[in-house]
Amino acid sequence: MELKEFLVALSKHNKTKRGFQLHLNSGNLDEEESSKHMDVEFSDMYFTNCELLKTTPLLCFSNTERNPIGQSEDGKPLYPCEVNSSMYIDLSKIEAIEDVQDFEDWFEFPSERLINLYMFPEDDYLDGNRNVVSIGFMA
Repeated sequence: MELKEFLVALSKHNKTKRGFQLHLNSGNLDEEESSKHMDVEFSDMYFTNCELLKTTPLLCFSNTERNPIGQSEDGKPLYPCEVNSSMYIDLSKIEAIEDVQDFEDWFEFPSERLINLYMFPEDDYLDGNRNVVSIGFMA
């Protein structure tokens, strides 16, 4: 999958307002094939939207479209603490994009699509360990 196709898919799903769920270095990936880092894993991170940050190559997943969960006594909207969560991906550091066809849903909530981003290794070895970001398009 090319970067342009990936960004179009994100934009289309963004319009559905169903959100995204992300894993970083998922334990569901094959260790040998993915060459993923084994030292850190995040799972089931949920975001309401994503956007490119103006003049940068950064893709930002955030919860800026999150609705309030209640009101305070004085009528101000109340939001959950994770509304301030964000995740940034430097698009210039992506080595490969995989549109996973036959995937088992790795997330807590159902996904209609799964895309893996394979980042360039941080050392000088192209076969070195890398971060792998799995993006589930929530159903």
